[in-house]
Amino acid sequence: MSFWQTLATDPEYFGRYTLIENIFLLLGVVFWAYMYAVLLIEPFKKKFVEMPVFIACGNIIWELLWGFCFKEPMGAILLWGYRLGFVLDIVIFYQVIRFGKKQISLPMSDKGYKFLLGILVVSWGLLIYTFYKGGYDLFTGSNSAYILSLIISVMYPILFLKTGDPNMFSYSVSWAKFLGNGFFTIFIFLYFPDKYFVQVLSGLGTIADIYYVWIFTRQKYSPSKV
Repeated sequence: MSFWQTLATDPEYFGRYTLIENIFLLLGVVFWAYMYAVLLIEPFKKKFVEMPVFIACGNIIWELLWGFCFKEPMGAILLWGYRLGFVLDIVIFYQVIRFGKKQISLPMSDKGYKFLLGILVVSWGLLIYTFYKGGYDLFTGSNSAYILSLIISVMYPILFLKTGDPNMFSYSVSWAKFLGNGFFTIFIFLYFPDKYFVQVLSGLGTIADIYYVWIFTRQKYSPSKV
């Protein structure tokens, strides 16, 4: 078998999914990678990190576990997408350490804030690890991924409205998150037609993403209406 045949048919590479499923996965990875790139660059200028702190702690440990620790035949696009996400998330988490305390209304010392981050990372790690070991996840990690994604999608508009300053947030991130999640959601419905739990999670996340894009658009073009 030639190299290209192996690449196209081996489940470790692109052979597990159909061509259209691989395309949707790739598009999802591209838009999420773009979103991550913006999230790690913007805080250098704005001195503010828009990734919600609570879920940023879950994000980085999820990508570490699914990108490097859990061994599942998820295919090359997802595996390297998760690994790329972890590498980018290292810088995002650095920004969370530097500026994330601005999201918290309660008074807190720098040491207390860093201790909170550590507790959240460890707690998320235990939850994700035991969720996987208990057999509750899919081989793509989609159940736990969409639990995290739904929390992100719900917390984003809450933080946006609470902050009251759209200049601290990126309009392109709102669209990239919506499109990235959207392409992954199409894949979920194509490849897992009978996995209703993850379908519901992805559907609710899509509604939250649409709402966030909507309120951001209204604030951007008609500030008095929000």
